[in-house]
Amino acid sequence: MHSEGFPVGRVALDESINDTVQELLAALPQSEFSDELEKLLRDAYQPGRNYAEAFARLVTSLIGQRGLILLDPLDSELKKLAAPLYSKAAGRAQEIALAIANRSRELEADGYHAQVAPSENSFPLFLHDENGSRHALARTENGKYHAKGAAQDSGQKPDPGSPAGQPGWGGGSEEGRSLTDEYSAEDLAALAAREPERFSPNVTLRAVVQDFLLPTVAYYGGSAEIAYFAQTSEVYRLLDRPATPILHRASMTIIEKHTWRSLERYHIGLTDFFAGFDHVVARVVKEYLGKETSAAFDHTTSTFNQELDALQEQLRHVDPTLAGALDTGRRKINYQLDGLRTRFQRAQMARDEAVHRQLQRAFDLLYPNKALQERSINITSLLSRHGRYVVDWIYDAIDLASTEHQVVYL
Repeated sequence: MHSEGFPVGRVALDESINDTVQELLAALPQSEFSDELEKLLRDAYQPGRNYAEAFARLVTSLIGQRGLILLDPLDSELKKLAAPLYSKAAGRAQEIALAIANRSRELEADGYHAQVAPSENSFPLFLHDENGSRHALARTENGKYHAKGAAQDSGQKPDPGSPAGQPGWGGGSEEGRSLTDEYSAEDLAALAAREPERFSPNVTLRAVVQDFLLPTVAYYGGSAEIAYFAQTSEVYRLLDRPATPILHRASMTIIEKHTWRSLERYHIGLTDFFAGFDHVVARVVKEYLGKETSAAFDHTTSTFNQELDALQEQLRHVDPTLAGALDTGRRKINYQLDGLRTRFQRAQMARDEAVHRQLQRAFDLLYPNKALQERSINITSLLSRHGRYVVDWIYDAIDLASTEHQVVYL
């Protein structure tokens, strides 16, 4: 059990994690690698551990030998090292919020999507209470900050006897102060310097803290991660930190043998799935399963529209309004023809259930939930079929010099 707002990395696993691992294993195909995968998962995800440790153990087991080092951002010693930056960011909170809001408007005006929903009243750090739950802070009309969901939102009032107008909290006990009070930026900056473990950076400050703790030669990120820097570069500037060079990480889709054989048979590429499963079905039916009937549909549609074009030209000479009426009729007839064509394609595919299953499986594996495979497919599905070897195959396939999405055939 944990309180609302508790950092995920600190949530402790209970006995139910054993059932969760078992459910995952049952959903995966059984193979010669199943026992090894089960040992890997159960060694990492054990009752009593928190999510951060369990995840770190799993990742270290898979790629630790490549030199990867994992750090827990919730570690109190790291927070102490970050205290100067926490304090500086707290003191300049309003400038940071305004700069990000302005940059976001500029990006949207230029046609880009803002990754962070900006607010001119936001605060760059979360404040953690005595239970460990974190709270976002917002600027009030009087220029001070309060925890969202605390004072105004809960209907509670600050204690009139608390030293709300005095800087700091007083020692480590925060005596006389509570999350229902309002605090100035100076109060928060002082607390961040004194008790940095009470804070954690929000998304606008996270990368800056990371680069402050570990000076970064270059940052490899996905498209969404990189997009954050278009907004958060303002934070680097305001906190007098050098901007980090950004590079695109490797992006790839893994196509296994049984899948690429199906694609090869019908000359389907990964990008064909981007138009949707029905598009792929229509193409396969048109070019392979129902070629003659599909050609008849194309001929009928083309001939019909050509004849209507000729008729429309004649009507324009007689009465232009009749030509307009013909357009309405044309759209209705074409709509009916398209509907009939779709029904034919589905009927044809229903007759070839094996082909339908092959295409559906390929779609689910290569473009799950209408997104790139890497956004949905967990590594455990590949480990269950190929063992740890798949990690080496992926490692060897990565081309850091390329910014193109790679298709890797196993």
